[in-house]
Amino acid sequence: MKVSVIVPTYNEEDTIGDCLLSLQAQNLETYEIIVVDDGSTDGTLSTVKRFEDVKVFTQGHRGAGAARNLGASKSLGEILVFVDADMTFAEDFLKNLIK
Repeated sequence: MKVSVIVPTYNEEDTIGDCLLSLQAQNLETYEIIVVDDGSTDGTLSTVKRFEDVKVFTQGHRGAGAARNLGASKSLGEILVFVDADMTFAEDFLKNLIK
């Protein structure tokens, strides 16, 4: 079962790195991370692009809901998990969530 984690961002340069590090450290075998940048004007996008295996999409500033919808439309997962860019997660977060 594939899981897609969708993270909408807007000017999250200070927090997105920690969020992605914690998502990449998950102990679930198959999942994808999708970041949708909602027209950030800071260094959010350049920070996200440093992470391998993270799919990145961009749009003009249309809000978190529109960013979530874009991420969902690009996802391959059977289960969609929506998180915020200022959150971090224990390594078993996804595994426990989909039980």
